[in-house]
Amino acid sequence: MKVVLDTNIFISGWLWGGRPDRVLKLAEVHLITVCASEELLDELQSTLTQDKFISKLQALRVNINDLMSRTRELVEIYPISTIDVPELRDANDNMILGTAIAADADVIVTGDLDLLVLQEYEGFLLLRLGSF
Repeated sequence: MKVVLDTNIFISGWLWGGRPDRVLKLAEVHLITVCASEELLDELQSTLTQDKFISKLQALRVNINDLMSRTRELVEIYPISTIDVPELRDANDNMILGTAIAADADVIVTGDLDLLVLQEYEGFLLLRLGSF
């Protein structure tokens, strides 16, 4: 199964564990294929530099470069084309859909309500983590 994980799933999994971490573990043992794009990884890295995550990174004794290396080892990278989905409130979410299209993914897993309003797009499902 090809899965695109939104940035919030990576961050929750790497920093807090729980269900998001279980999804990452499925990828580590090759039960799912996590698909990403350079744009998605750039957003992940940028998000991790926000002040609200610094103390958590320090408490875990991990740095952003370590997490990005682990992420790159876990994912398959796909080049994406720019798309525009007018139904999305946040234009940055187009990158997630573009990644799913490029990868011919089965599912996008996200906690982003702005994405979840679509439910389905171009043949793949958008699921909240609890539904995955």
